[in-house]
Amino acid sequence: MQTDFAASIVQHAPGDMDQREANVDFIVARLAEEGARGSRLVVFPEMGVTSFFRHQPAGFEHYWRHGAIDRDGPELARIVEAAAAADTHAVVGFAERGAEVGVVYNSAALIGPTGIVGVTRKVHLPGLEKLYYTPVDHVDVIDSPLGRIGIAICYDAMFPEYFRALADRGVEIIVFCSSTWRGGAKGGVGLEGVKRDYWGVLPMVTAIQNQAFVVACNACGSLDMGEQAGTWERLGLSRIVAPTGEVLAAAGDRDAETIRAELTREALVSARTSYRFLTDRRL
Repeated sequence: MQTDFAASIVQHAPGDMDQREANVDFIVARLAEEGARGSRLVVFPEMGVTSFFRHQPAGFEHYWRHGAIDRDGPELARIVEAAAAADTHAVVGFAERGAEVGVVYNSAALIGPTGIVGVTRKVHLPGLEKLYYTPVDHVDVIDSPLGRIGIAICYDAMFPEYFRALADRGVEIIVFCSSTWRGGAKGGVGLEGVKRDYWGVLPMVTAIQNQAFVVACNACGSLDMGEQAGTWERLGLSRIVAPTGEVLAAAGDRDAETIRAELTREALVSARTSYRFLTDRRL
């Protein structure tokens, strides 16, 4: 990190795959607002552009044809224009149509004023996602004007080796781009109370162990996942955490809201010189 900057998380309930244009409209409007407030990084939830699949007969074919988008398509192009107008960066999640027919990635793009800075694809796929997305087997740290950014897409955050791989590549800012579900009867993998506990500690533990800022964005609200899955509810609880584990800003578990915090180079330097976890490692 060569500079201090303000970061924002937009916790909200993205619309379904038939509301893609409205989802992009929402992102464009929020970028204008947060850019005007001085935020240089604005993070949106997993699948915030395209939404998830509907689990139903012929669900994958429909999703590949009508739900996924091309990386160089008009949706991300509009967000690039909005980032340029607001002089800010955005992290947005989307279903990326692969070059091969029948391949869809669960992806997140870091978009800046000059274009798409980098794209991360999800490594670990839970539950029904295995039927719709293709996993990858590598992690990426993206060099940006804000610093070295690594993105963990939802379930990837449950695997500590994912973050250690980011740390080995010099990550300074870790972004969670998530749509974590409440679990249990509320849908998704896991038990409702347990998942809330996970999200209560995971951003802080990740920040401490990897001595990096964590900008952990999760969605809220409900989503119809198709006739064979029902309606699932998202967990919310977005937060921004300093490299020491201090929570700088936090959102609730129900409502749409935007939280903001200042990320400073001094906080990163202080954390990494007070405790030298990254250089003291022996394994």
